[in-house]
Amino acid sequence: MRHIKSSLIVATLIPLLIFFVAEIDAAQPQGRDKQRSAFDLEQYRGRVVLLDFWASWCGPCREAFPWLNEMHRKYHGVGLEIIGINLDEARREAEQFLTNTPAEFTIYFDPKGVLAKRYDLQGMPASYLIGMDGRLLVEHTGFFRSQAAEREAEIRQALNLVP
Repeated sequence: MRHIKSSLIVATLIPLLIFFVAEIDAAQPQGRDKQRSAFDLEQYRGRVVLLDFWASWCGPCREAFPWLNEMHRKYHGVGLEIIGINLDEARREAEQFLTNTPAEFTIYFDPKGVLAKRYDLQGMPASYLIGMDGRLLVEHTGFFRSQAAEREAEIRQALNLVP
């Protein structure tokens, strides 16, 4: 009887342990920036971060880049970090996109989608505004020029620039 109880406990714990190990792995993002540095959101603590997930085949992503560049120019000096997370499996496709649509902000490459899974990406582009304390403030799926002023207001509020 004791052996059966032990077996049941082990059989119950192993899947839970596997689940938690998988969660720990997902919490350790594997994205790399242009210089092949590993992504670590913690290095941006104390700044407002706008994570923007994109891919070369995404039309709305192409439309979002000029706005992201504008936000970077306006607010980088007062605490905003914009980080583009590319999800193309073939890096050359992402680099071609960047040649045609340059980014003035930091780009990380996540060809295996580890960060996309961590943020439970539902569509593209997807953006996540993260406060100075590291907490998620707002998330958006898609990019609509008609909502640009509202999104800029969210950034200003996160930066404490609201009059």
